[in-house]
Amino acid sequence: MSKVVTVNLGYRPRPLQSKLHKEIKRFSVLVVHRRAGKTHFALMEIIDKGLRNPLKNGQYAYISPTFKQSKRNAWTILKEYAQDIPGYEANESELRVDIPRPHMGDRIRIYLLGSEDPGSLRGLYLDGVVLDEYAEMGPEIWATVIRPALSDRLGWAIFVGTPRGVNHFWDIYQMALKNPDWYTALHKASETGIIPMSELEAAKQIMSDEEYAQEFECDFSAALIGAYYGKEMKKAEDEGRITIVPYDKAVPVSTYWDLGIADTTAIWFIQQVGKAFHIIDHLEDSGVAIDHYAKELRKKPYDYDEHVLPHDAAARDLGTGKTREEILRSLGLRTRILPRTDVKDGIDASRLIMNKCWFDALKCERGINCLKNYEKKWDSKNKIFSSQPLHNWTSHSADAFRSFAMGVREGSHRIKWHELPRQSDDKFDIFGDK
Repeated sequence: MSKVVTVNLGYRPRPLQSKLHKEIKRFSVLVVHRRAGKTHFALMEIIDKGLRNPLKNGQYAYISPTFKQSKRNAWTILKEYAQDIPGYEANESELRVDIPRPHMGDRIRIYLLGSEDPGSLRGLYLDGVVLDEYAEMGPEIWATVIRPALSDRLGWAIFVGTPRGVNHFWDIYQMALKNPDWYTALHKASETGIIPMSELEAAKQIMSDEEYAQEFECDFSAALIGAYYGKEMKKAEDEGRITIVPYDKAVPVSTYWDLGIADTTAIWFIQQVGKAFHIIDHLEDSGVAIDHYAKELRKKPYDYDEHVLPHDAAARDLGTGKTREEILRSLGLRTRILPRTDVKDGIDASRLIMNKCWFDALKCERGINCLKNYEKKWDSKNKIFSSQPLHNWTSHSADAFRSFAMGVREGSHRIKWHELPRQSDDKFDIFGDK
């Protein structure tokens, strides 16, 4: 019989943390204010459930929006809690902790991960996962990557964070409220007593009402701080321009792209009908070759006019010696390349043209969410928003929309393809050299 060893990990849960440890279910959505201790709670939940897991070689993941965030926010805490467990090992480069279980003859493994590249997480099996600040992750990580990874071992999941507007975190919270098999909780700073009222009053003095409501009062309806298109997209909703937008067979479809290599590629499908733009479809994918998108376009029942590509489509691949525009042309697509443009100019143009746009709420759901949540980068050193966008899950669809705003030809549906000048050929030089 193995000798029982008692180890004190030094964790003293607050009343809220203790309540959550007792009440959560297999799937839980926890909306909690800043500084409520969610990271400590989440890591101790992983360690505790891991040590008690009846299955061999349990694997767990704590996932932040980025790998750097996991390292900064959770790595030191995880090591401090696990360091007194006999046989514990930490892999600094992979942010991985292994904890042996002599009574089972195995070990549990805990990963700290980022959500930047969801495809890289495929293949993992997981007994449990914490998705910290899910509102800042791409929504596809749950349905297409994490949920399947939990299936064969009946693993559990915790979504935890503060609101970032009405997005996929809101959606999963609303779904969980209606599902008795899920646990939900929403804890405001004004109710938990964790942060002294004097500190909250001081925070109110330097924060906008929206910032305070979002960060401390867990208000999903507060405007997303730093969002580029919040007002425009809200106006589109209020005016009923996010609805069902049918495909008009009498009008050709133009597509507007943002191209990724190892990254994501996004495409908008747009018809110009009178003075309005009908945005009838949206496509986004990653980790696939460029010919994949040509195949996907052919599957759709649309009559295409042109496919408008960003400036980097003219860059030659070192392996093939061809540009991605050349590859798409060889696959039968009629392409046009945009010149390099200033990001700020593109954002301004996007804001203007949104007032003329009608979005299909179903086919463009992902793209709509990206536009709503596309935001400025926060400069933590100077405590101001940067002039540059934050690169995250929203960026590619927002960049593709910027291609539309900068590249659309007013009335282009009336122009025949043979009348358009060829925009590039084998001698095209993106730097303008002769």
